[in-house]
Amino acid sequence: MAPTKRARPAEDGDRGFSEGSDVIDVERAQSNFRQDNGKRARLSYDESDDGGSEGSVEDEEIDQEQESQFRTQQLASNLVDNAAADNGILESVSCSNFMCHGYLEVALGPLINFIIGHNGSGKSAILTAITICLGGKATATNRGQSLKSFIKEGTESAVLSVKIKNKGDSAYQPELYGDSIIVERHFSRSGSSQFKLKSATGRLISSKKSDLEEICDYFALQIDNPMNVLTQDMARQFLSNSTPQEKYKFFMKGTQLEHLDGDYLQIEQSVDKIDQDLAKSLADLGRYEEEARKAKSLYALSEKHDTLRDKVKSICWQMAWAQVEEVERRLALADDELLKVANAIANAERKEEQYAQKYDTSDHDYQNTLRAKEELEQTLLPLNDSKDQAQKDYDAATHNAREVQTEQRKIKTHMKAADQHINDSTTAIRDEYNRLEEINGGGNARRLAEMDGKRTASSDAKARLEDHESGLRGLEDKQRRAAEDLEQSKSPIPGKRQEIQACEERLKKLIGDKGKQEGAYHANLPRLQRAIRDDGGFHQKPIGPIGYHVRLLQPSWSSILEKSLGAALNSFVVTSKADQARLSSLMTRMQCQYPIIIGNNGSVDTTNHEPDREFDTSLRVLEIDDDLVRKQLIINQMIEQTILIDSRPHAVNVMSDSRLQNVKQCFTHNVRPGTGIRFSYGWGGGLSENYIPAFQGSPRMKTDVEFQVNACRAEIQRLRSELNDLERIQRERQTSLKNAEQAITRHRREAGNLRVEVQRLSDEMDGLQEAIDRDSVEEGGLEVLKNGLDDAKIQRASYEAQYGDSVVAMDRAREPLRTIKEQMKVIENDIANTHTRIKKAEIKCLGKLGERDVALREKNIAVDEHRRAREAKIAAQEARADHAETVTVYTGQASAICERVAVDQGETCASLEKKLEKLQADLKRWETQLGGTREEIAEAAARKVQAFQQARAQVAGVEKLAQLLKTTLVNRKERWKVFQRAITARARVQFMWMLSERSFRGRLLANHKEKKLDLNVEPDPTKVGKGREAKTLSGGEKSFSTICLLLSLWDAMGAPVRCLDEFDVFMDSVNREVSMRKMIEAARYSIGKQFILITPGSMGSVSSSHDVKIIKMKDPERGQTAISFPNQ
Repeated sequence: MAPTKRARPAEDGDRGFSEGSDVIDVERAQSNFRQDNGKRARLSYDESDDGGSEGSVEDEEIDQEQESQFRTQQLASNLVDNAAADNGILESVSCSNFMCHGYLEVALGPLINFIIGHNGSGKSAILTAITICLGGKATATNRGQSLKSFIKEGTESAVLSVKIKNKGDSAYQPELYGDSIIVERHFSRSGSSQFKLKSATGRLISSKKSDLEEICDYFALQIDNPMNVLTQDMARQFLSNSTPQEKYKFFMKGTQLEHLDGDYLQIEQSVDKIDQDLAKSLADLGRYEEEARKAKSLYALSEKHDTLRDKVKSICWQMAWAQVEEVERRLALADDELLKVANAIANAERKEEQYAQKYDTSDHDYQNTLRAKEELEQTLLPLNDSKDQAQKDYDAATHNAREVQTEQRKIKTHMKAADQHINDSTTAIRDEYNRLEEINGGGNARRLAEMDGKRTASSDAKARLEDHESGLRGLEDKQRRAAEDLEQSKSPIPGKRQEIQACEERLKKLIGDKGKQEGAYHANLPRLQRAIRDDGGFHQKPIGPIGYHVRLLQPSWSSILEKSLGAALNSFVVTSKADQARLSSLMTRMQCQYPIIIGNNGSVDTTNHEPDREFDTSLRVLEIDDDLVRKQLIINQMIEQTILIDSRPHAVNVMSDSRLQNVKQCFTHNVRPGTGIRFSYGWGGGLSENYIPAFQGSPRMKTDVEFQVNACRAEIQRLRSELNDLERIQRERQTSLKNAEQAITRHRREAGNLRVEVQRLSDEMDGLQEAIDRDSVEEGGLEVLKNGLDDAKIQRASYEAQYGDSVVAMDRAREPLRTIKEQMKVIENDIANTHTRIKKAEIKCLGKLGERDVALREKNIAVDEHRRAREAKIAAQEARADHAETVTVYTGQASAICERVAVDQGETCASLEKKLEKLQADLKRWETQLGGTREEIAEAAARKVQAFQQARAQVAGVEKLAQLLKTTLVNRKERWKVFQRAITARARVQFMWMLSERSFRGRLLANHKEKKLDLNVEPDPTKVGKGREAKTLSGGEKSFSTICLLLSLWDAMGAPVRCLDEFDVFMDSVNREVSMRKMIEAARYSIGKQFILITPGSMGSVSSSHDVKIIKMKDPERGQTAISFPNQ
């Protein structure tokens, strides 16, 4: 992220240098360019400048001026207490797994910090952590060649953290970082390294090193400056072993003068490069000028054929407007076509209205005939019930009579058997008598007479058998009718069970969905709704399904309104054709198709168009949460003029009395729950009635789920009751069928008995025939035969009495049969008449239905014609719009060419084009001779002239830039020399003043020409002379003198943080005490600067104060793996 940099004071080229100013601000003598770590260009100094400082009059004047300023600053510093800076200083340093520390955190004071401790306690690690964490290289610390060498043994990664103060008016992006900037650096043995910049609250702001460099530049934290952060090796080299050349290098780097000189050298090289490029550009400028002159001459020559060009131009203009006239004629034809289509639409509308009225009339007639047929069918139901009951009574009476008849037949059979026994006994007695008498002859005649009697009896038995078998057809017809009735009773049962199953599934769905509307819609509807929400291409988001936006306030009307509104509740509403096409594409892609209605956002006021408030309307029982949905339901479904009446008689009375104002139709409940009746006014003013079946799906409108559940349960109970009735009727008819089958079985059994009797007589006849043929005479007991005859007569008398009783019982049993049969005949006549009337009603209904279908087809044809006429109108309008747009486009294009011109009489685009081709051919021959068209020549001339002008302007700009750079460079070099002398003078005065604190005398010798910096010090104030060189001083004197030099150079630097490691390693106790006191005093004079000083010695002569903080490191322990550091 690009931080906001601190505003730089106007200097160098921005304002002139004032030689007469009272104070020279040497802390600003640093580069305006960000310091980089790459190779710098070699330093270049003006050889004409006398770089020495000894004996220079100018240097002496600067020394005097600097001494005066220094004394003034000393007096001012004595009056003002040292105060901490608001920003740019370090608040704390922490490290983890770094060098010898497992974890270490050091809270730094804002001004002077002494870090003390024995060797190996990890003091220098703090300075190394600051350098590496703030972007310094590992080699700059002289402690390792790479970051991995700083990771504590036994660990894989290390973390460093430095907190920078960020308060006050000059804070760096305080709104982002807060009162502190936390810089973290993470690195591992694998070679990875990462910076993290965090706010005061720990929030990550950036991970870019460039942002860290911006912060360091903003606060002037010169981490790579060897004079700003002196490590142990650098401090040792500077304090004890540095040569004058090395001291001079330290001086130039520390004061940033070397960096400024390198920048100026780069500017010199850039100016030289600009001069070389400028020489090349001046040579090219002449060539551009010559090309422009030739192009102008060629353009002047091409202008001589303007008359021919004018003719070409005139024909081009006429061609342009000839095209306009042609499309205008097409537009006029389109207007005529549009008028024809409008007339066709008017005719189609009248025709549609006529056939619609005809359809309504035929539909009304059909509904009346259908209602009459249904009423007849309703009257047939009690007749069929009466017939069934009478049939049951008749069957029961018949069964009773048959039982009596069966008993009577048994008695008759027994009587016949007794008669036969008597006859046989009588015959046997007679035969016995005859046999006895026939001993003398006459038996053959008697057997012949008996044979005749048997023949007569056999004929009677066969007649009875034939009469009995003729009754079988009636029994079989009755069985067939019973089977048909049974099948009729079975057919509605599966449908009724399916209705119950569908209703139960609907109940489960209602209970399972718990009122959710999703179950009533397509499974992919949620995907479609998400796609609509995510699609940003709609002019206005579609609304739908409509049922999502409708709440039913009276749930009792749910089924009727769901059925009447139909697919409208599934529809989506859009406001433009483009949105309709886009939504249709989404529906296709999501495989979720629903109707789409195009509406508009206009409002609909129904205040004066609604029925009286005493009636409920569809609009009044619906709560609609979207105006666009409400408008579409009003327009398409007439919900504001649809009244709702619970009672059908009341609805009939209300709709029949007189035509209600603002009422188009009325819904009322039918007998069957969930179904309804629709009453509406026909074209002739009559009242039409339409049946509304029950809605079978899940409710799509929001409603009372408990009501829906109870209604569904009531419907299931009703359907089960109807199913029980149907099953009961089926069982009764199955019993009737079984009785008919049993009657046939009994009839067949009795027929078998008759056949046995016929066979018996036939066998007897065969026996007689055999007897006749026999010549033998049998003997018998006459007395035995007489006894048998007496017994047979007694039994015959008993059977005769029983038969008389059965005849009486038979008469009583047959009496109800006659009555019931007469009743059944009457009922059957009524049913037959009713069937005839129903058949006539059906024929009439079919006729009315045919008439209605014909009227519907005619109406549909008229509607299609109207639709096609409207589509033709739309097509004509679109064609007319296209022609109008073409006219507009052609007119615009022709107007862009020229104002409207008259086309010559008889000219067309084709004839004009031929003339144009001939003129253009003539003009092209001339242009070929010139080498191009006039426009091409003009364009080439303009291009050449423009190129010349641009080259001339570019050369002038480069010359101006080069001159400005040269002037600025000269000014900056002059100022650099002033900075050099001023900084040197200030360091010299500061050095002499610091030596005087210990009664030393000395001078700072700076030779800028030879790049040397040395010092002369005389420790003995009694001796007279320039002083001794540094190499002749003792170790303590040399270290003290070098400390004074370092403090002098620090005073000339502008960095807010200064670090020094083991500055007193070569000092004795006296020099060390004086040096520490001097460093504290110099630090206090440096208002707002932070000092971090590391020493292995004790701090017995220095105590902590408000501006001095002593941080003591814990002594190292052998074998210790982590050093705990108590905050001090």
